[in-house]
Amino acid sequence: MTGAIAIFLFLIYLAMGMPIFFVLAVVSCFYFWSADMSQVMVLQRMFVGLDQFVIMAVPMFILAGKLMAAGGTLHRLIDLAVVLVGHVRGGLAQVNIVASMFFSGISGSATADVSALGPIEIEMMKKGRYPVDFATAVTISSSVIGPIVPPSIPLVIYGVVASTSIGNLFLAGIVPGLLMGIGLMILVYFMTFKFDVDPQPRASFKRMAQAFVDGIGPMGLPFIIIAGIYTGLFTPTEAAAVACVYAFGLGMFVYRQLKWRHLPAIMLESGLITASALSILAMSNVLSWIFTVELLPQALAQFLLSISENKYVVLLLINIGLLLLGCVMETLAAIIIVVPIFLPIVVGLGIDPVHFGVIVSINLTLGLLTPPLGLNLYIASAITGVNVDRIAYVNLPFLAVLITVLMIVTFVPELSLLLPNLMLN
Repeated sequence: MTGAIAIFLFLIYLAMGMPIFFVLAVVSCFYFWSADMSQVMVLQRMFVGLDQFVIMAVPMFILAGKLMAAGGTLHRLIDLAVVLVGHVRGGLAQVNIVASMFFSGISGSATADVSALGPIEIEMMKKGRYPVDFATAVTISSSVIGPIVPPSIPLVIYGVVASTSIGNLFLAGIVPGLLMGIGLMILVYFMTFKFDVDPQPRASFKRMAQAFVDGIGPMGLPFIIIAGIYTGLFTPTEAAAVACVYAFGLGMFVYRQLKWRHLPAIMLESGLITASALSILAMSNVLSWIFTVELLPQALAQFLLSISENKYVVLLLINIGLLLLGCVMETLAAIIIVVPIFLPIVVGLGIDPVHFGVIVSINLTLGLLTPPLGLNLYIASAITGVNVDRIAYVNLPFLAVLITVLMIVTFVPELSLLLPNLMLN
């Protein structure tokens, strides 16, 4: 009975829009109090959740992204995108998407993409006579590629919770991330027929060569991370540390735009983001433990299998549940809470945990584009002044494309498993 009340309170507080950390804390403390268990158990479970070496990769990947952003990579990535796709119909919108795909391989975060690249990309499109609401929709939609391709912070957390190879998860995210970008580019190509905009002139060979030379530095980071993990040179956590050193050296000594005076602000901002993320992770582990003790995974498994034992039907139901959950819950917290519930079900149906990790990450990341939580909607609204509801409305075609890609990735597992299987063979 206590567990049922705790779950009910959890859903009610989420629907009320209470900050996720407080939802987790209040519900967890209520459970231990009503079950006459020591509140010290809350702290114990919090520390157990964070007492894993690979968790250290999260703050270091955050720091690496901040160092890259401050070190002069943003304009180089945008310039590289311009010479590659600026001459295609909807040129600046295409540049927006491709630049976000490039930055995804650096930040691993959708919110970082919108915060760092968003102001530059949206201003660039405004000058190109694109409607500001359309420019904003393109920006937030392309940002969700960040948590799918390596280095992906959600995939790191999934790997910890599911005890799955983070190297394989990183590889598994590459093809789905590319499909998301290509799908958005195709949509933009057709949508921009109604706008009075011209593509950029095709870049000369000299400018193209210069853009590649300038952009090769930041583009090398994801390759170093994946190659290092798969060759055994370093673990995922050590890869994150290498990423920090690489980003620091690139910005400080190669591009020379990162200055010593910038470091305190970068460290402070990275620390604040880390503190927010890890506090939610710690508290999420408490609620996940409660759900396990209350046998919620078994109850949910029985419910889903009572509807159908077909794995594709079960996957469709899980997708719907995850999409709805992503609308009201922070991505990392949701991963810690739902993966222990759903993973035994999908593994029992013969679904690869690596493939399922990509499905979970895409689903929950799309919640950044949807009310009421929709963090990227609010960040973009603060940047442009466009009403959140207006952004969400204009973004609907982009969201439809991303959900279509999600369905393709869900029901064609070979897309996610292609690169991991090649490496294993």
